Amino acid sequence: MNALFSVKWISALGTVSLLLGCVATTPVFDEVHGQSVRALHAQQTLKPEASMTNRSRVPEGMDGRAARETLERYHRSFQQPQRQGNPFVIGVGTGDSRND
Repeated sequence: MNALFSVKWISALGTVSLLLGCVATTPVFDEVHGQSVRALHAQQTLKPEASMTNRSRVPEGMDGRAARETLERYHRSFQQPQRQGNPFVIGVGTGDSRND
């Protein structure tokens, strides 16, 4: 009788654990999704109303021509990347195999 009772008990626990594995937790996770990011963003913002109060101020920085040239130079750097030296040659010449 004890062996039969323990088999039933183990099978009941197995069935319950399998059924608990199918419980949907998505609604619980969806409720709190992104709360930590919003809280950290709010804690790191000094003056949330700054964009509205400083709307009439003109930002200081580069003029249009200098900004355009800088951006074009940045884009050209990806078209022709600089050659990297041999990483196994440390402190000996330039590390370029063409100078051998």
